[in-house]
Amino acid sequence: MDPDDLTRIKEAALEAVQRQSRQGRLAALEDVLAALETNGAFHAPVGLEAKDQAPSASDKAALLAAVLSKTPGIASFQNISGQTVYHAPELLSHNYARILDRKGSPLALMAEEIRANSRDYPRPVPVELFEAQPFDLTPEDIGQSLQAMAASPDYLDIAFTTTSSGAVFLFSTLHLEPGYATFLAQQAESLVQNP
Repeated sequence: MDPDDLTRIKEAALEAVQRQSRQGRLAALEDVLAALETNGAFHAPVGLEAKDQAPSASDKAALLAAVLSKTPGIASFQNISGQTVYHAPELLSHNYARILDRKGSPLALMAEEIRANSRDYPRPVPVELFEAQPFDLTPEDIGQSLQAMAASPDYLDIAFTTTSSGAVFLFSTLHLEPGYATFLAQQAESLVQNP
């Protein structure tokens, strides 16, 4: 494949990933491949029979995966199912992309967010956070996820603290000590009550 073909594929792939990101969606390799097929980015050189020179589906997928991995403006990660998904970070941040990926699994979504907040900021999160955008979980989903966490050894680090007013905050004991998490929860609640 000549450099012009690779440039055309790279530009079309970037455009396809950006389109998905603008719509608040992650792009799987198949999505990008379908977009390239639609716009003709994969075609046989002029004057040759398409059946003799057209790359196979697996060749196209391998080429596209290599192109996507080296294209500035495209980021990727393994989704909850183990598949590589792509997004344009300037349009869809990495954190938001991971939230989108885990929306179908409230348990994984909540656990990852709780652990990330405890580790990165460090802070506990109010349980109501998961009812708000971009999580949009129902109180039933939240309750079921918390029950599942309490019953599973994979989530022994997920704990809660209750403030003096009764607000529930969640945190990971891997990253926050319980006493410090309680202090931070009280402090966060007092800032909300006294801006």
